[in-house]
Amino acid sequence: MLPKYEQIKQDLLAEIKNHTFTPGDKFYSESDIKRKYAVSSITAVKALNELTAAGYLYRIQGKGTFVSKSKVSQSVKFSDIELHSLDSERVEVFSIEKENEPEILKELGLTPQEHYFRITRVRYFGDVPFLIHITHLPPKLVQQPLKKELMQYASVYERIRKDFGIDLFTMASVETNEIVFPEDARILNRLHLSFREPAVKQVKHTYLPDGSVAEYIISYKHWKYFKTKIEVEAE
Repeated sequence: MLPKYEQIKQDLLAEIKNHTFTPGDKFYSESDIKRKYAVSSITAVKALNELTAAGYLYRIQGKGTFVSKSKVSQSVKFSDIELHSLDSERVEVFSIEKENEPEILKELGLTPQEHYFRITRVRYFGDVPFLIHITHLPPKLVQQPLKKELMQYASVYERIRKDFGIDLFTMASVETNEIVFPEDARILNRLHLSFREPAVKQVKHTYLPDGSVAEYIISYKHWKYFKTKIEVEAE
């Protein structure tokens, strides 16, 4: 049987998700919950603390507890919209290098004594470059010796699936996007950008089931070819 505070938490969560409260509404106080469920202050506070820690509630000192706008009954889906036909897309692999830069080792969760592999690829539609991928992989996901033909790494995910039977498409990942003004001449030249022309920097970590980092990717997308769709759905 669930502990009393957990039963109360689930009951309160159902009220939030069923829109008894809307985002920004003032929520039950500790005293309200004590009266409603005939429980002690300790049990009431624990239920509220659990919902606050999960992001469903927030507190304002001296004013009370309120329903969060970020968690209530919504799922948000972000997706890129390609501005060209995928049939016309091709990839060129520029290099695969063994490196040990401290900053990248840290992002991959590797020790200073270890190394990683950096794979640089550029995506084109026709002859127009629109996206650079700089993929960093831990040694356990790069088969040794390295493939002599660079184009065997045109699809890193397909290469890893063939070599190790791991499907990174199904793994958990976190990605951030921001507008930047690249100063690295290699990026400017490969994307045909002029100085102070913007690009979209995309940083992504993908994780294996054991929680270790499978890949750390830094990508730059030409601003002309970036379009994002945001979908908000009720749960």
